[in-house]
Amino acid sequence: MRYYQYFWECFTKYKWFVFAIVFCSATAAALFCFFATPLYESSTEIYPLVMAKHADTIQLNPCYQVRRIVHAEQFRKGIIQSGISSTLSEKNYDKRISYHETPRHTMVINIRDEVPHMADSLAWQFLKQIDVTAKHLTSLRLSAQSDFSVVEQVQLDYYNCKSDFVDDVSYHSENDTAFYFLFDLISAPSCVKTPVYPPDLLKTTVLVFVISSFLSLVGVCLMAEIRKRLNEPYPVR
Repeated sequence: MRYYQYFWECFTKYKWFVFAIVFCSATAAALFCFFATPLYESSTEIYPLVMAKHADTIQLNPCYQVRRIVHAEQFRKGIIQSGISSTLSEKNYDKRISYHETPRHTMVINIRDEVPHMADSLAWQFLKQIDVTAKHLTSLRLSAQSDFSVVEQVQLDYYNCKSDFVDDVSYHSENDTAFYFLFDLISAPSCVKTPVYPPDLLKTTVLVFVISSFLSLVGVCLMAEIRKRLNEPYPVR
């Protein structure tokens, strides 16, 4: 028996199982895309810079500095507590806010929200908080020791500081007067007009239909083969 005949025989024998699996999968995908809350994405790109360096220190990569700042727990709390987005929380923070470094050594920041202008406002707040935090946290560098080892030098206890992001409080160390951090704004926050989540209804339904059809057909063929082998009599020794 040829392969296509074998598959066709399995399909005709278990077609209702295949139809049920494909129908349930495609329906579930369509309902999910239809009822899921749409999210709009605002994107902005910055170019982190270091304006001056100490002669006895090794500066960290500016993009790494930004990643470290925005990854801090207090930075996340500051964004959430800003109150710009009523739906942003600790649980969905990583799904709503993402950032990555490009091959051009720039940082792309993506902010998602249910309302387009809220996504833009949250992106502007994100940039403002980076700027304020960088002014307060000026000790992000590596220090070369006398034994030629390199250690991270953090003079300001940023992670335990309770007064972060307060404009009228200065955390600059006396030894940090020659170190300045800032960023150029390459592209201002701009929100797309169409939602980026959930995925397109038609494309998602078709993709799920194709995948579920293939997997269900393979599944019934395996089930038919297993049943066939179990029903075969054992050879008499």
